[in-house]
Amino acid sequence: MFPFHELRRAAWNLASGNVNPGEDVLIVASSDQPPELIDAIVAACDFAGAGSTTAAVIACPAQMDNYLHPSPVVAAVKSADLTVVATSMRFPRAYDDLSEALFSAGKRQVLINNAPLDDFCRGASLANPEELLEITRELASQVSNARRVRIFSENGTDLTVGVCRPCLPLTGYAEKDTGFGSFPSGEAMLSPEEGTAEGLFVADAFGQVVYLSDQGPQLGLLEDPIYLRFKNGSLTDISGGRAAVKLENILNCADQNSRLLGELGLGTNPNARAIGHVENKFRRGTAHIALGDNHLIGWRASATYGGEIRSNRHIDLVSDGISIEVDGSVFNFPYR
Repeated sequence: MFPFHELRRAAWNLASGNVNPGEDVLIVASSDQPPELIDAIVAACDFAGAGSTTAAVIACPAQMDNYLHPSPVVAAVKSADLTVVATSMRFPRAYDDLSEALFSAGKRQVLINNAPLDDFCRGASLANPEELLEITRELASQVSNARRVRIFSENGTDLTVGVCRPCLPLTGYAEKDTGFGSFPSGEAMLSPEEGTAEGLFVADAFGQVVYLSDQGPQLGLLEDPIYLRFKNGSLTDISGGRAAVKLENILNCADQNSRLLGELGLGTNPNARAIGHVENKFRRGTAHIALGDNHLIGWRASATYGGEIRSNRHIDLVSDGISIEVDGSVFNFPYR
């Protein structure tokens, strides 16, 4: 049984930084989600001062291929000031018709990353939101003002990328320029300068494949390290064991741009756990790279934060025990 007080705390952490007094808030959920989750988010948004809080629950369709949200829900997100997406993980996530509708209407969205109840009320969701925002913005600011970022660790990772555009703090808040918040989260997200990634990245924790035009296998928790060597921004060699073979097979079914380094993410959340989904990459002391597409990074502000790589894959790979060097100076977190 989940701890009720932690569910309330997680819901409040989401609502307290995102709901402005008097706003109309819409929660979009699916019928396979427990009602306790929906009720907690509704109550938190109402307590945070929303002018109105409405929940729309979508009956799960039998077939999810080429899924489009019901037209009344799409119409509703164009009207609501803030939409909290709490559908289950099998629904489209982040880059879909719902996001397109609300971004084009100038509205904001918070996407719940680990909506299953046992995950939502534990781990990354319970981090202090003010502290997480402060440290993530500080790291993102330092990276934004740098020329080069280096990550290194005892596992062999030693990778350097160039900086040519701002670094995006992702903390669970729907920032005004991007219109998007990912909850829970905690990373400084950079689309590096194209063609600059040099060195070795050792993925030894977790991998996630975002299929932007089709479907396929996942990586999940890595059973053994994957050694990825980069030159001039491109992946030149993959080695390792079973996990490396899985990644190679995924890349062989993708376009050539899936072998370009499109993102460097620096984890900042002290409460995030080493579990088998997206929360893994928010852990403080980790870094992740993404192979493939980066032109959508930044959502509504993709012209500012996004890169120039277009691909049918976005493949996140996480490495543990990372140190961060910004223009030759090591970044130290002020608290843990």
